[in-house]
Amino acid sequence: MAHPSNHRTAAARTLLACLSVLLLFVVGPAPATADPQNEPQVTVPEPEPGSFFTVFEYTHDGRVIAFDGFTVYVQESRKSATLTPIGTLPEEFRGGTDPTFVSISPNGQTILLGAGAGGSKFPDPDFNGNIFKMPIGGGEAELVGRYMWSILGTWLDNDTFVFGEGETFGLFTGSVEALDVNTGTTTTIVGNIPGDPGGVVFDNQGNLYVGLGAAQDSSRTGEIRRFDSSVVDAALAGQGFVDFDDGELIAQVLNAGDLAFSSNGNLFVSGANFATGDAGYIAEVDVDTGQIVRKFDPADGDPNDGDFTFYQLSFTRQRCTLGALDLFSFFNADPSVIYEEAQVCN
Repeated sequence: MAHPSNHRTAAARTLLACLSVLLLFVVGPAPATADPQNEPQVTVPEPEPGSFFTVFEYTHDGRVIAFDGFTVYVQESRKSATLTPIGTLPEEFRGGTDPTFVSISPNGQTILLGAGAGGSKFPDPDFNGNIFKMPIGGGEAELVGRYMWSILGTWLDNDTFVFGEGETFGLFTGSVEALDVNTGTTTTIVGNIPGDPGGVVFDNQGNLYVGLGAAQDSSRTGEIRRFDSSVVDAALAGQGFVDFDDGELIAQVLNAGDLAFSSNGNLFVSGANFATGDAGYIAEVDVDTGQIVRKFDPADGDPNDGDFTFYQLSFTRQRCTLGALDLFSFFNADPSVIYEEAQVCN
């Protein structure tokens, strides 16, 4: 059964997932005192007209890959200011995305592209939730399938991408799905999420962490729950999914809008809680204790100034260099600039 929605809902979900433009990369022993103006800079492309955002990821050799909603670009070399186009979506999807992710498979051979709720084509269902794949060398992307309200995700293996999806269990009740990128089929891993999912990530042991990006009960927004690797294995073996509330509550941070693990096993959390106004920082969380061990703001160095920012996160392959982009900076006139310095694996 279809459920009513509107463009404000679509935009809010995309914000909760991964709005993007200004890429601010932090990597240093003291990110709070970093001076972005002295760091190497590269400007990423503005969004394709009709699309709302530009999203990013790192290639396996540490270069930036960016997706403006239609064209995919790769940085010419580390530290280079040049991003070279390597491929596009099929022409009929131009202007029909508000991209939620660009993600590279573990073997470095496949680029997966999330198109969000459809950009200027919303609410046309033909543009809501499209996921595409492209070979790492570029070319025209191939449509894998349509998964309405698909949000953020992460690779399980070279053939399986695990992502959050809204309204799979009814109005404002989501799930986490495992997508076979070769066949386009999905398997539910976590069901009955009481709202829209936020970030999705695996730790080194294969345990799955899922954020509650926007809860039916706003007091629960930002919950992060952990699911044992056996839950994932059982679901993929056809033994059924588990409910979100069956997961172990690890922490409640921001709106758990994006999740990323560093090499030292700590979880980095970003987002913004629209109900409480909690925003303006990235949190580093010890998943064994659930405690926030550090907050920092890569934009201005002050995590406590109340700025309403919303960061997307990505690590390089070694997971010591953290990329963070202020998603709300899309709405000002500043260029989309990447900053880098050293940081996270101390």
